[in-house]
Amino acid sequence: MTDDKHIDDADDGRIDDDPVHDARHDETADDYADDVFRELGDDGMETDGSDDETTPGDAGASATDIPTTGTMTDAANVTARRRPKPLTVALIAVFAAGAVFAGWTVTRSILDLNARNHATALADCRSARSQYTETLTGYTPAARQAATLLKDTAGIENSDTRDRLQQRMDDLRTADVESPAELDCAADMGTKDLAALADRYGKASSMMADGLISIRYDADTLRQMKDGLNAQDVRKRLTALIARGRLAYDRSSGKADETARGTLRNAIDTAQAVLDTTPSDASDAVNEQIQPLSEATAKVIALMPLDCHFTDCVALTFDDGPNKQTTPKVLDALKSAGVPATFFLQGRFVSGSNVKLVGRMAAEGHSVGSMSWRHTQMHAMGSDQLAKWFKDTDSVISSASGKPVTLFRPPDGAWSDVLRAQAKASGQAMILWGVDPGDWGERDADEIEKRTLDGVYAGSIISLRDGNPETVKALPGIIKGLQGKGYHIVTVDTLLAGDIQPGSVAYGLNDVQ
Repeated sequence: MTDDKHIDDADDGRIDDDPVHDARHDETADDYADDVFRELGDDGMETDGSDDETTPGDAGASATDIPTTGTMTDAANVTARRRPKPLTVALIAVFAAGAVFAGWTVTRSILDLNARNHATALADCRSARSQYTETLTGYTPAARQAATLLKDTAGIENSDTRDRLQQRMDDLRTADVESPAELDCAADMGTKDLAALADRYGKASSMMADGLISIRYDADTLRQMKDGLNAQDVRKRLTALIARGRLAYDRSSGKADETARGTLRNAIDTAQAVLDTTPSDASDAVNEQIQPLSEATAKVIALMPLDCHFTDCVALTFDDGPNKQTTPKVLDALKSAGVPATFFLQGRFVSGSNVKLVGRMAAEGHSVGSMSWRHTQMHAMGSDQLAKWFKDTDSVISSASGKPVTLFRPPDGAWSDVLRAQAKASGQAMILWGVDPGDWGERDADEIEKRTLDGVYAGSIISLRDGNPETVKALPGIIKGLQGKGYHIVTVDTLLAGDIQPGSVAYGLNDVQ
């Protein structure tokens, strides 16, 4: 036992002094995890302290032939003693796997949130760019024309209009509102960059929209100066503006703020006084009244509900219904486009399921008028027969729509003084038309659409037939085409509001007898 102890002590001393062992010990301290897994795979190097085995061919070797230093054997024994137990290794592996999974889960959540934020920022940026592009489309030609006009009128001095236009153009140029057009909302941009670009688009759009109003007005005035308007031209223009102002004042009663109306009244009176007292060959004083009167009129109009005297409107009308097969399709198309129309019905068709169809017309905001009991020219009828036809037709239509009948369209547009008198007695205005695409004949949808859009004008009443399948096909294109021309589609009641009364005969706006 004493000898064994001395041997162990000697071995320990050799281990402590052995440089090879010191290097291995340092490596283990630096990277213990690598050593553990390396040692787990080195089963062939393990020793349990049993008697040494000799390899074939060395059977005759004696114990005295073995090197006395014992360095490699001792190092292996020390390494074996320092190897962790399998359970420890397993626990370490489980802990490490759990940590990796938890980290992956958190990372994945963060990545998903970032992806959603990025997608939202990208969509917002593209929406802002779309609005910016639309605004830029209107701004660019106006700005170029204004720049050319400023160059052409450089010789005009002491012009407030020109100075104001120049200042506005300089402000927009400094803001560099056109440069964002060269940028785009790219999917590989960062979320913050996308938000910043969207904000830039929004600010540029707002500046252009605000600038366009004054640019167009001042450019128009400056263009008139450039063209050398003479005094009579200026007087004519102010006269027309006074008439428009008076119309806006009269039609805005009870519909617009009284303060704004009072400002308009003063502007009208001042302009008229200047016009009456200024010599016919003088233009400066007259020209100075144009802007304040125009602005006062525009403000009152903006405060009013839609008025077709100041906005380009058209009215779609449909004759000879309701038709249970095609009228619902017409109503669907109108509803999809969000526009109203006016239906002139034959009394004989307002029965059965068509009663609900008429109720739908009224409920969806359409106007419902009469085309008598059936499509028969009525101008030659006697007063007694006319009275009965009006009474019977009005009864079934008003019962189905829930509203009194105030509009009447004579079949084929044929009327007489006797018919007009009966319409007046029945509380109805006679509504004719100014645009007839001829869908009562053998025309297909394309031709009906083309004839409608070619013939339309501001304030026109368009006559169509909801019982014609080709008209139904043409309707979406007609609506889109009218809106593309800048027209507001309204009912006859809205188009002619304030202009018709029982017994009136109307062919369109400003064409009422």
